[in-house]
Amino acid sequence: MASSRRRFVQQAFAGIGLLTLPEMVSAKGNKFSRPLKIVCAGGHPDDPESGCGGTLAKFVKAGNKATIIYLTRGEAGIPGKSHEDAAGIRSGEAIAACSVLQVKPVFAGQVDGDTVIDNKWVENWRRLIEEEEPDIVFTH
Repeated sequence: MASSRRRFVQQAFAGIGLLTLPEMVSAKGNKFSRPLKIVCAGGHPDDPESGCGGTLAKFVKAGNKATIIYLTRGEAGIPGKSHEDAAGIRSGEAIAACSVLQVKPVFAGQVDGDTVIDNKWVENWRRLIEEEEPDIVFTH
């Protein structure tokens, strides 16, 4: 098992070489002939920004494109607010954060506190990521 994993990792990096994050961030230093496309995926509004916002800002500043995909709109995230009110507030905050970071927000349509994991949603998630055609995907 360990040798299969090792072989997989070696083969995965054989074609692109091992790049450091600073090399990937630099549009001139990356080994691609075009700007990179980055996707950052998170469960709720504020997860991607707090976990990866600085990295996304560096990628965008270097001329790359980025998208944040949110699984939910944070419906259960504000005590005392209805799901609808909380979703409106948290989605608005996410959109504002994406504007500051100069990244595209995408909402997957799950409901915070009532997410579903089945074949339909796995396929939806895969489709959302593939539509962005990412070179790099960050998640938590």
